[in-house]
Amino acid sequence: MRTIKTIEPQAVDIELQSGEGPLLVAFLKRNEKYSGQVKVLEAACRAHGGAVRCFLYNADYLDTATDRFAVKGTPTFLLFHRGHEVNRLIGESDGATLDEFIDASVEGLSDTVRS
Repeated sequence: MRTIKTIEPQAVDIELQSGEGPLLVAFLKRNEKYSGQVKVLEAACRAHGGAVRCFLYNADYLDTATDRFAVKGTPTFLLFHRGHEVNRLIGESDGATLDEFIDASVEGLSDTVRS
């Protein structure tokens, strides 16, 4: 069961402005490691339930991500909250690393969410 959606550049703005809580966007190049990284992302997003909305940035538009989000390489995982980037994880990730990244990022938001 797929728990993440592919998102195009125009839709990122809509999601960022929605204010519906933390948003994780994965920037992955279609190469030999793509499917493995998608599985890691899906597992992490399932594990975090409704705490984080997860998206896979459409690989056809990675050039726009380079300019807009300063994504210099893939994989890159960006976590946004209230329209702003709050954390990023660069490089190939395993499940435990991505889980720790999400946990640390969301935990850091707990004070912000209450205010």
